[in-house]
Amino acid sequence: MKLGYRITRAVLLLIPAILLFSINISLQGASITFGITVLLGAFTTMLYLFFHFDEKINAKIMMEGLADAFFGLVLFTYPTPDNQFFLIIFSAWIFFMGTLQLVTGLASMDDTDYFWLYILAGLTFLAMGFVIMNYSPGFKKSIPALLAIVLILYSGTNLYLLLKRKKDIYEC
Repeated sequence: MKLGYRITRAVLLLIPAILLFSINISLQGASITFGITVLLGAFTTMLYLFFHFDEKINAKIMMEGLADAFFGLVLFTYPTPDNQFFLIIFSAWIFFMGTLQLVTGLASMDDTDYFWLYILAGLTFLAMGFVIMNYSPGFKKSIPALLAIVLILYSGTNLYLLLKRKKDIYEC
């Protein structure tokens, strides 16, 4: 079930990226789509934890779910959201997810051969969080493409690491 949960969460986060690239939606549309998908991700996490209440709690899953719920609720409950507000929320979310990747990499240095990829991904997402937060309004047209690239990188990295680690577990 953990594999299904992780794949579902990654696919949910790919939806806004695909919409940003294919339909060329505005930044406000991206905000709504991103907010819905992170709230769906939080709901998926809640369901996963509900059905696996008797297992050991994975701290990373719990933190991702809480972050998704928090940032999704902030996007939908803030009284006057604008594009700059969405960029700050998105950059804070990707910065938080980068921190989780970095911590996971540092914590699994002895357990896995992929710790360097966790660390590289974490540092990349930390940097992208700063880039998006400090993006110039003069480059307004390129912001949705950058957001889509970040979401594709995040989902792709998570799927790759998940499938590689599962493959290694089953080969032993």
